[in-house]
Amino acid sequence: MKSQVAIDLGHRRLRAVEAVVERGRATVARCVDIELPTEVIDGTDAVRGAFVALALRNAGIATDRATWTIVRDRLSFKRLVLPGAERDEIAGMVRLAMLREAAVSADAVVDFVPIGAEAWAVAASAKEIAAVRAMAVAAGISVERIAPRTFGTAYLLETLPAVDARADDNDAPDAAIDLCGDAVELVVAGRDGLRATRGATVVDPDADASVTEARRSWSGFRLQQPDQRPAAIDVIGPTNVAARVVVALAGDAGLPVSHLAAHPDVTCTVDPGAAWPLVGLLLEGARKRERIDLANPRRAPDLAARRRMQLYAVVAIIGIAYAMGWTIGRKERGTIEARRTELRAKAEGALLEHRQFKRDELRVRHIEAWTNADLPWLDSLAYIAGFAPDASRVVLAGWNGQALSDEATVAKDGTMKIPSEVRIAIDAEAADRATADALRESLVSKREFNVRPTSAEGKAGRRLPVAVEMVIDSLDGPPVQRPASAAVSSRRGVR
Repeated sequence: MKSQVAIDLGHRRLRAVEAVVERGRATVARCVDIELPTEVIDGTDAVRGAFVALALRNAGIATDRATWTIVRDRLSFKRLVLPGAERDEIAGMVRLAMLREAAVSADAVVDFVPIGAEAWAVAASAKEIAAVRAMAVAAGISVERIAPRTFGTAYLLETLPAVDARADDNDAPDAAIDLCGDAVELVVAGRDGLRATRGATVVDPDADASVTEARRSWSGFRLQQPDQRPAAIDVIGPTNVAARVVVALAGDAGLPVSHLAAHPDVTCTVDPGAAWPLVGLLLEGARKRERIDLANPRRAPDLAARRRMQLYAVVAIIGIAYAMGWTIGRKERGTIEARRTELRAKAEGALLEHRQFKRDELRVRHIEAWTNADLPWLDSLAYIAGFAPDASRVVLAGWNGQALSDEATVAKDGTMKIPSEVRIAIDAEAADRATADALRESLVSKREFNVRPTSAEGKAGRRLPVAVEMVIDSLDGPPVQRPASAAVSSRRGVR
């Protein structure tokens, strides 16, 4: 586990602590508590930062990040009441209240810890924050957090176990006197965190001055906040000075007063002494809780930026939706194209099958049409033979019937029909020319078909002396099939 470092550079002393923090417990490995040389006290931030680096290196502390503190008299503390404040409004309200009530400068850095409807606010000038950052740069140690010692002390008090003197009131807070050398700070904290704090600078940091200022701070606190009744007082500082403060406060406060030399969450390989609050800051940083950090203070939300982010989010959502839609659409299009190609291939195959089926169907219907076109040739022969004037004088020697069309026609309803044009060729023999003419005239006079002689007419017959050859053309089918109302074909000349 990597160790953590906290640095407290005061007016006249440098305190630092290195500890390994794991699961809410700290193991203190090294401590630094040295007085600053005069040239460092009066030196620039770069000089002070270089001294910090040298002191830590001499103590065997190597780190590239640290928690830095600011001395108490350069900070403004204020407990603010913020009834009914919306979360987005708290930062602005706290800053406005600190400007008005704590009289901090307009460029001050303000951070706060919300406590229900209240908040503990801390402010430091921008110049002071810049000085800390400059010292950190000179020391080669980056700033992880900037916080007051006060909240480290408050955390130690929060996590101290109860003693018999506190048993009557479990909600009773604990008090601590932090003898940090440059000042004396009174901290009162309960299980809910920091409740009160007051600090005073010690001009001549000897034991007597520390005792006097500790008694004054306690008296002032009791007068200003009589409702706060701590269960005990813990004194933090060098053993020789802390012992005298313990004796003095035990007589004035009437409470259990002890020197803080141990903590249940801290294992010490060296005595932290006045660096106990720094251990508390490291422990506080390990907890997932609200805390003061002047290096990264809470700021009022930038509503314009929020609107921009919302707009960006909408644009991003639209873009993502468009991209997803385009991707899905492209994929679906590919699927549809493949399906279309498949269906087209099936359709082309089906069309070929359909055309083949249609041809087969037409062939069948064509054959059926010719099969059904059973022309009554014998009946027609008998019908025409009935035109002979005298059967004893006329002999029908030959008969030839022929359908003139070799194609079938298709009606609008899809039915097929064989055209009715027929041609009948007759070979006959007559006893004499008059009988032959009478046969021809009887056929011509019927006007139901066209009758014309052939070029062979006039030769002698084999049975009777006069041969007769005629061709009968009918556009309405064989003579025997003609309907009674059928129109008579136009007559052609007879030779």
